[in-house]
Amino acid sequence: MGLLEKAIRKGVGDAIGKAVQQVVEPKAAELADKAAEHIDKAAESVSQQIDQATESVAQQTQETAETASGLGGAFASLQRSLEGYATEAAKNIKICPGCGEPAAADKKFCPSCGEALPETTVAQGAVCTECATQNTIGTKFCSECGAKLPAAIQEEEAAAASDAAVMAQWEEKLSQYPKWNCGGANFSLEHHGGDQYLFYAKLPSFEEAQEAVKQYRISLQENGFRAAGEYPSVEHLYKMAEGICWHVDTEHCFDGDSDCPCIGFLTGEPRGGFDYVKPEPKKPASLKDLFGL
Repeated sequence: MGLLEKAIRKGVGDAIGKAVQQVVEPKAAELADKAAEHIDKAAESVSQQIDQATESVAQQTQETAETASGLGGAFASLQRSLEGYATEAAKNIKICPGCGEPAAADKKFCPSCGEALPETTVAQGAVCTECATQNTIGTKFCSECGAKLPAAIQEEEAAAASDAAVMAQWEEKLSQYPKWNCGGANFSLEHHGGDQYLFYAKLPSFEEAQEAVKQYRISLQENGFRAAGEYPSVEHLYKMAEGICWHVDTEHCFDGDSDCPCIGFLTGEPRGGFDYVKPEPKKPASLKDLFGL
């Protein structure tokens, strides 16, 4: 979830929910009653006078369609009202760059994590720097001139900084493995005890994710990793260095999200050992072997 989306949901979600309950439900019920009334009249007309049924039903259907059109207009009007309310509420909200939590505009530090808060509010982040148009909260490009909005730029910069921080962790925690340079974003590195880590990268599609993993396997092999053990496979690549067997597991990297591969890094030799050599098949016994000739 993006920071702006989180602000909307947490900062103004309750008020919007109440507005929907107070405005939409009564209006929808009223319009639904009108529609039902029109249908009842049409049915009554059919039963009373068959000769005029077609004309009557057509007329009532038109009225029902007009009612439905009115419902659509009511929702469109409500949406505009809620967007305006969200913008007003967002004038009093800042988003913490550290934890992503919303905070009041008069705060300088995040109440949740202590990180320094930005100078601008969420609403100011939706003001176009080119034409000064106040855009709807969550918009990435100005609806008036098409320029990228400050909030969208800030999100991209924050995402890039987060990915760079993960790569810095990689240099510290996974220095025995070639760094991921196969694209994607939203990187994360999870420690699962001992020497075991899981790395995630978000790709635009499953096909691109598959290609990225394929390219990383090639990078591993270029850096001395190879299939090994009794059942060698390109999905499990190993490298022996200073008595430690470094292992990269890509067999289950698509068990979760298809466009977000998960690559495992751990230590340990494969079944049969790193230098496993398949034994030669035994020759069938001959008569000389049987009788000692």
